Amino acid sequence: MSVSPTVPPTDPPAAPPAAPTSARASAPAGRAGTLALARRLIRTFLRPYWGRMGLAVACMVVMALATAATAWLLEPAINEVFLGRNAAALWWVGGGILAAFVLRAIGNYGQSVLVTRVGFLILAEARDRLHAKVSAMELRFFQGHSTGDLVTRFTFDINRMRFATANALTGLGRDLVTLVALVALVLWQDWVLGLLAFLAAPLTVVPVRRLGRKVRKRARHTQEETGRLHALMTQTLRGIRVVWIDGRADDMRARVDTLIERIFRRQVSGERARTLITPIMELATGIALGLALFVGGQRILSGANDPGSLTSMLAALLMAYQPAKRLANLYSIVQEGLAAVERLFAVLDTPPDITERPGAVALPPGPGRLELAGVHFGYGPDAPVLHGIDLSVAPGEVVALVGASGAGKSTLLNLIPRFLDVSAGAVRIDGHDVRDVTLASLRARIALVTQETFLFDDTIRANIAYGRPDASAAEIEAAARDADAWDFIARLPAGLDTRIGDLGGRLSGGERQRLAIARAILKEADILLLDEPTSALDTEAERRVQRALAALSRGRTTLVVAHRLSTIRDADRICVLEAGRIVEQGRHGDLLAKGGLYTLFCSGEATGGGTCA
Repeated sequence: MSVSPTVPPTDPPAAPPAAPTSARASAPAGRAGTLALARRLIRTFLRPYWGRMGLAVACMVVMALATAATAWLLEPAINEVFLGRNAAALWWVGGGILAAFVLRAIGNYGQSVLVTRVGFLILAEARDRLHAKVSAMELRFFQGHSTGDLVTRFTFDINRMRFATANALTGLGRDLVTLVALVALVLWQDWVLGLLAFLAAPLTVVPVRRLGRKVRKRARHTQEETGRLHALMTQTLRGIRVVWIDGRADDMRARVDTLIERIFRRQVSGERARTLITPIMELATGIALGLALFVGGQRILSGANDPGSLTSMLAALLMAYQPAKRLANLYSIVQEGLAAVERLFAVLDTPPDITERPGAVALPPGPGRLELAGVHFGYGPDAPVLHGIDLSVAPGEVVALVGASGAGKSTLLNLIPRFLDVSAGAVRIDGHDVRDVTLASLRARIALVTQETFLFDDTIRANIAYGRPDASAAEIEAAARDADAWDFIARLPAGLDTRIGDLGGRLSGGERQRLAIARAILKEADILLLDEPTSALDTEAERRVQRALAALSRGRTTLVVAHRLSTIRDADRICVLEAGRIVEQGRHGDLLAKGGLYTLFCSGEATGGGTCA
């Protein structure tokens, strides 16, 4: 592994809205106290399982008492059986030890099964809550969080939380009760000797706490770096052809190596801190045993104590070492888990920008009239995008939005299904403000086809029917035919049941786009949003996709963002945007005749491309 002086950025620069979202999400990290986080974890995830946890603790108490009983039985075993030659005592002492081990085995099995089940229930609940939260977030959230980081929270962080929770339950239920029982036995047998033996115990508290805090800090940094690594790996693997063709494989390898080296160093540092806890506990145990053996031996020689009680006490001290060590290590494990809990709650606490108003109603069926009235939008006071947009699209009308990059075309589209919310003004469908209706009913009325077609690693049938999973085979086939996709589907060995790979990687760009159009056709939405649907296609693929788009747009209220002449020439109306304002409207020929910005746009002077003339 090689180490670079600095780590290059692993994520693309965030869009303007990303910073505040990211800041909100990460604000709690590193500042929440251990007890506050633990209380919230218990309140959020453990409360529904009090019954199972209570039963698990009961099993642990049985284990603890059986362990203490085993140590106690060594006293009569030495004094009465071995030294006193009492044959009758052999039976009840031996039977008692056997019964204690049977009870330990039963208790151990019961607590293991119950704690494991509670741990996995917490894992499932946490993943469900996190998925529900992320799924409900708005576009700004995803502009501020990399996919790799979110996946890390779903997997690595939540598993850490489950592991820490399960160990905490076991430690507090089994190890703490066992330790208390053994300490009580030692003090009951000889409280003076017991107090001497435990003199070193308080000395372990401060170093163990300090080491635990260090472990938590290292764990939090490790989880953050792991998220960056996952994000970088996702980008590299999805863009591997760009990496190859531009000769950046060595650079990407160096960036990955640097992150791996950072993670390695943090993990080693955290493990070193955690490992120090064991020798600290061993030293304390050695002091306790040494004092007990020395003072106890003196008392036996003087006749104040008998060998059996000292043996029983030493056995209890030896037995107490393991639960004491586990409890000390538990502190570091819990700190690691709390670092993961911080990151989990950071996402769960992020307030969504897009919410349904109280009393929101379902958007009723209608013709699909779309209206934007005095719409303003900005990613903040210093980042305005749209300024007073007034636009009305009649049912069945096709309106094209053109303009230079950054003019606000895609942002305008994102306001309609409420991926973003207006800063001022209103977006209405059939006279209903989109903020007054439920998100589900609003988005059910809208179909979306974008330049970056997203297909799932599933069958063609499942991808076309994604918006209408109950659609019949005949309806799916009809949508595929209308989208001009049936010819290539029929040639595939499994037809509609062919799996298409991650993001549809086994299909061409034109084939993927036609499947996306088939999906939109099958949805039968009133309003159609097209965002650069043909910009990445070659001439032949574009021709076939244009034919499919014509079928899709027929009778639907359509808003299309495009640069290509073939896409916008036949629109009922073209709106030219400049710096977030509509500066020209009209049909293609009329706008060209005016010789305004649209003419410059088509000639390439406005964009540098000459894309629509």
